[in-house]
Amino acid sequence: MGISMPHELESWVLHSLPDAVWVVDDAGLTTYADARLGALVGRDPATLAGRPAPELGDEAGGEALTALLADLARAGAEGVGEVACTLRGADTPVRVVLRPAPLLDDQGRRRGWLLAVAPVGPAGTYEEVCRREQRLLEAQRVAEVGSWEWELATGEVTWSDQLFRLMGLEPSALTPGVEVFLDLVDVEDRGRVADVLYAATEGRVPEQYDARLPRPGLPPRWIRVRSMVLEERDGVPVRLGGTVQDVTESKEYENGAAFLSVLAPLANSSRTLLEALLAANDLVRPVAQWPAVLVGVPDTPEGAAGPEGLTWVDVAWVPLEEGRSRVARELAERVARERRILSMIASRSGEAGEPGEAGEPGTGTRLLAGPVEVRGRLACVLVVDMRTEAEPPPSEGAIFEEMLRAFTAVAERELSARELAAARDEALGASRAKSEFLATMSHEIRTPLNGVIGLSELLGRTELTPHQRRLAQGIDQAGRTLLSLVNDILDLSKIEAGRLDLEELDFDPRAVLEQSAALVAEHAADRGLELLVSSAADTPELVRGDQVRFGQVVTNLVSNAVKFTAEGEVVVRATGTTGSHGATVRVEVRDTGIGIAPEVQEHLFEAFSQADSSTTREYGGTGLGLAISERIVSAMGGEIGVESEPGVGSTFWFEVAFERPLGATPVRDTARENAVAGLRVLVVDDNETNRFILTEQLQTWKAGVRAVDSAYAALVELDAAAERGTAYDLVLLDYMMPGADGEQLARMVRQERRHDDVRLVLLSSATEPEDSWLTAAGIDAFVSKPVLPTRLLDVLARLGGRLEEQAGESVAAPASEAARARGRVLVVEDNEVNQLVAEGLLGRLGFEVRIAEHGAAAVAAIAADPEGYDVVLMDCQMPVMDGYDATRAIRAMPGRASRLPIVAMTAAAVADERDRCLAAGMDDFLAKPVDVGALEAALDRWVPAPAEPSPAPAPVASTGVVERLGSLLDSGIPPELVGRMTNRFGQVAERALADLHAAVSAGDASAAVDAVHGLRGSSGNLGLGEVAEQTRVLEAAGRDGSLPDPASLEALTAAVARGVEELAAVAGELLAVGPGSPGSPGTGPGTRS
Repeated sequence: MGISMPHELESWVLHSLPDAVWVVDDAGLTTYADARLGALVGRDPATLAGRPAPELGDEAGGEALTALLADLARAGAEGVGEVACTLRGADTPVRVVLRPAPLLDDQGRRRGWLLAVAPVGPAGTYEEVCRREQRLLEAQRVAEVGSWEWELATGEVTWSDQLFRLMGLEPSALTPGVEVFLDLVDVEDRGRVADVLYAATEGRVPEQYDARLPRPGLPPRWIRVRSMVLEERDGVPVRLGGTVQDVTESKEYENGAAFLSVLAPLANSSRTLLEALLAANDLVRPVAQWPAVLVGVPDTPEGAAGPEGLTWVDVAWVPLEEGRSRVARELAERVARERRILSMIASRSGEAGEPGEAGEPGTGTRLLAGPVEVRGRLACVLVVDMRTEAEPPPSEGAIFEEMLRAFTAVAERELSARELAAARDEALGASRAKSEFLATMSHEIRTPLNGVIGLSELLGRTELTPHQRRLAQGIDQAGRTLLSLVNDILDLSKIEAGRLDLEELDFDPRAVLEQSAALVAEHAADRGLELLVSSAADTPELVRGDQVRFGQVVTNLVSNAVKFTAEGEVVVRATGTTGSHGATVRVEVRDTGIGIAPEVQEHLFEAFSQADSSTTREYGGTGLGLAISERIVSAMGGEIGVESEPGVGSTFWFEVAFERPLGATPVRDTARENAVAGLRVLVVDDNETNRFILTEQLQTWKAGVRAVDSAYAALVELDAAAERGTAYDLVLLDYMMPGADGEQLARMVRQERRHDDVRLVLLSSATEPEDSWLTAAGIDAFVSKPVLPTRLLDVLARLGGRLEEQAGESVAAPASEAARARGRVLVVEDNEVNQLVAEGLLGRLGFEVRIAEHGAAAVAAIAADPEGYDVVLMDCQMPVMDGYDATRAIRAMPGRASRLPIVAMTAAAVADERDRCLAAGMDDFLAKPVDVGALEAALDRWVPAPAEPSPAPAPVASTGVVERLGSLLDSGIPPELVGRMTNRFGQVAERALADLHAAVSAGDASAAVDAVHGLRGSSGNLGLGEVAEQTRVLEAAGRDGSLPDPASLEALTAAVARGVEELAAVAGELLAVGPGSPGSPGTGPGTRS
């Protein structure tokens, strides 16, 4: 790019310099040539622009020019000096001398090289030399560059006339010298410059340095001194020379840039305009030498600008918030002098950020002022007092403009922050109101629902006619549907409020899949659907995450599939991959339902969205289930999606990555799998998907398997196998098949004596039939659909290992429901319906019930009979005294009452309710309407049920552990799960003891309570009475702020060790014996498959 030169400067240079002017850039291209150079080479100067400089020389001259350019690039002008060469003239070559000099811009950056071209005349007379010298001096004056020389040996110094002028002196005023020069330099720079000068006498000649020259009544002048060795002897400098250039303007811009580079981050980090102004005042002084920043702020709240509405504050001393009376008193004199400035600023307030300037004649001061405005409102008026009569240089005006822009940005940010804070407060208020409304509505809806569901369940257990039973079931179903809706709305509100807390616990995803599908099994059977559940062999056995939320998503998807499928099947399948950092589980739910159109699928996971309004009317529901599932999966870091074709069906899937479990991977049930391995099994089912799932599962257990689709094909295969000598050990019979059903096939098989040793297992979604019906049909065992792998493995292992036992024995029998006198429960409840429900449910579970109508009555009852109750069921919202205050009062009682188990029973199912109950001193939590299973589980945790005698052929010692584990087995819990529970206790206890020791070391009683609370529950669940009692005592003491002493810690550690050993021994014996299997009542399967 060419270098542009103002017309006036060009004219001055051309008339002042003795030589022709030739300008080239660093690449050696001509960027400027004056008329005299054009005349020397006989060409139009305009045609030379952009041409390589060596083109103007003859052969030797071109080489000389090329060498010159190379030397300039390497050593600079100081290291080159004059160069002689020959240029191509118009008619004949022209001999010239080139004197190079760097061409600098205002910032001191080199933009190219200026070559003074002097033709060599024939005479070379003294007059010509003098004339050229004079013209050089004139050129120095025009360019404001002075020159100097210094004879180091004699100390003699000479200055050019222009250097005298730069120093503000007349040539006759003084004799130049080093000391004279130092006296002229600003005192703050003098020491540094002296070091530079005296270093030069030792041969260390600096290329350049900058210094300030003070000027009375004016800002200092900046000069740049360049040095070079003019003469040396034996490598030692004896004469120095150089130039002095005025760089004041470029220095001012450099300082301004430095100031702004500091101001910018300061403004960005300031939260308020006041904070930025106070900090900026300290920056202004050293950079711009402005002694103070004055800020005017409007008196009126609206921020109206005007001379009478402004108060001036010197922020170096007085914050804006201080009283205006003090400001007026301290600055009264300045206000009077600056009144004219205020008027000017007020009139220009519409030009936000543009500085005004005024001088007060005779006052010796000049002000820069400008308003800081945001969205049409005046934030403040910024004024700087320059304390000088001189007109401010452009650089200072530019700095002030940048200050205005920076402060305007801060003011904008502060205003936005205030608006955002106001909006946030409003949103938080709305959120609190919403939460309070949800809590109230939850309580108001759940309280009557508790009565509806509880009473309808109790009613269903009485003697009813078929019509009455259908009505009772309808009431129960309607209540549970409404409860599901309430739960969905609460779940969605918690998720949208960002209050979805995920637990991190070890769990078996296969077991959760089975349990979740089992919840929907009855509904699927009622609709005549095949519900099929399977887990691939690569599905991990143990992962770490939120078991409840994982199960909730599975249940939502399966329920949705069943609801929208009129006929056919719903298939639930899990697969997985396991890596070094964890495992990924993928669940697919495939149905043969109505399908979903592509344009609807993209909105399917939005709240309250279904395929269309007609879908809502036909199938019911709110469309919340999928929205909740999507948000839960997203919170777990997974993905969810759907693949669907209208009229064919849909496959909903989700995939979640889980962390590695903290506990050991559960030991596979090798005993049962070994019992099944090698068995020859025939699967008879007309459903292809069911045949595939059963075949895959049996092959996983290493059983030999063959599948057929009808009773006729099964008879043919059984006969063929018997003839081959490879008779089947087991046959899995589907109950409902076209042609002959499972019962008929079983009777036909039993008619053949050669099939007497084959064990028959009936698969059906109907209720379990009576043993007599199974025996009459020749069936050995019954497994309800959906066929869960754990249940099927248990049946096959038992039958495969006991082929000589009596046929028709029921494999899995329910626990006895006979009432057992388990203890006395105090129910604290103000609602009469809920009192009735509680009495009915607790009476069925074998408890004696007492009622207290509010918290005060409960406190009085316990105070009157502290030993009379085993557990308290406490409602939370009641008149007179609520459950929270009642709990605190009970905990404050002496003796056993302070440790009495209290279970919250509340309809306020919002996120913080559980924490609030536990903080009040309650031990457990149940949400209304109270689920019978959840109630029984809670009571089992705090009032363990007495175990019934186990019909084990090899009795073991009757201890608390034996009773508890036997009770768990007899209740139908799979033995492998009981085994995992006992194995897990050691890990739980180890972590709890570590946490307890850490809490004691830290002196944290609350943390100690947390550590022993969980250990108390798990030890009680497993019948470890000694551990449970010690943790109960420690927990009670911790709630009073006391920490266990070393002896108590040692005793608990020893008790835990004994408990772990006892669990291992008893579990090994009990699990080898197995649970009892009493007969179960029934009437035979219904018509469902």
